[in-house]
Amino acid sequence: MAYDRYIAICKPLNYHSIITPRKVMKLLVFTWLSSICESAGVAALVARLPLCGFNIEKIYCTAWAVVKLSCVDTTINNIYGYILMFYHSCQSVLVVISYIYIVRACVRSPKERSKFMQTCLPHLISLSNFFIALGFDLFNTRYGSTSRMQALRNFMSLDYLIVPPLLNSLIYGLRLNQIRRRIFRVCIQKIHALK
Repeated sequence: MAYDRYIAICKPLNYHSIITPRKVMKLLVFTWLSSICESAGVAALVARLPLCGFNIEKIYCTAWAVVKLSCVDTTINNIYGYILMFYHSCQSVLVVISYIYIVRACVRSPKERSKFMQTCLPHLISLSNFFIALGFDLFNTRYGSTSRMQALRNFMSLDYLIVPPLLNSLIYGLRLNQIRRRIFRVCIQKIHALK
């Protein structure tokens, strides 16, 4: 999505020659296959481990929580986890770089700034929330203390599952005039009812 917006904003005249149906299909296939292969690798590595415990520290089960319950050497799981962290960190860096180029292109004129605020800012807010929550969850799961801040850990582990869909519907819903007017009308009625 960041690549598509980068091309649309920074190279609008070349958009249809760069983003062809064939390229979109390749990107979709790559995304699906890499996700399937990653999940299959994680499942295979976790399934081979014997478990010595049954207490998972999180609200829901993750692969790393199951790996922590194992009583054998988990070096291969650690290495695979670090490879995946590096891979997804590289993807995140590419997204951030594309947004840096988009912001640089959009500060040139008020019209482009307006276009950025309408199309890219909601995605950037949702993406930032997702990265922060996922990063906290990932580092806390691997390196955090199990005895402290249980409520914060529970909230942050659920944040990237619950908040982005709510935030997206709010951000994109408020862009539509009919929805925005209706929400403001209901809020004003509530305020008048309280008086």
